[in-house]
Amino acid sequence: MTVATTSTTPPPSHTSDAPRPLVFVASGIGLIVAILSLPVVLLLGGPLNGWVLGVVLWAINWGVQIWTARVAIGSSPTVAVGMSGVSFISRAWLVAIILFVIALKYDEAIGLTAAGVFLAAFTCDLAGRTMLFAMRSKLQQDTPR
Repeated sequence: MTVATTSTTPPPSHTSDAPRPLVFVASGIGLIVAILSLPVVLLLGGPLNGWVLGVVLWAINWGVQIWTARVAIGSSPTVAVGMSGVSFISRAWLVAIILFVIALKYDEAIGLTAAGVFLAAFTCDLAGRTMLFAMRSKLQQDTPR
């Protein structure tokens, strides 16, 4: 005797109800802003080195954030929150220290330009990740169990 089981609802995916362009933009908004900041920096007469430094610091920060999130996913909730919090604060302090040293010891314009580029990309990336989290949470709430 065989029993056929069929599922009437497909498993939820993070993009099933959200428009694909919205998910794409929310996922990469930090990178988009980092790239689009180049013409702004150049039009305002900012140093190209400052833009490069800001993008490199943001990209490293982004990579470490993604790595931390992947490691935290397999951990207990307390460890995951602690690891994410310590990583967030540590990365912020490290970038701030690097930017202060660059601005005070080498070139103020480069340090300030890098800070502006980093902050714009970081803020938009954080907003994009928050939007993705909200979309996933709504999808999980709307999915029948």
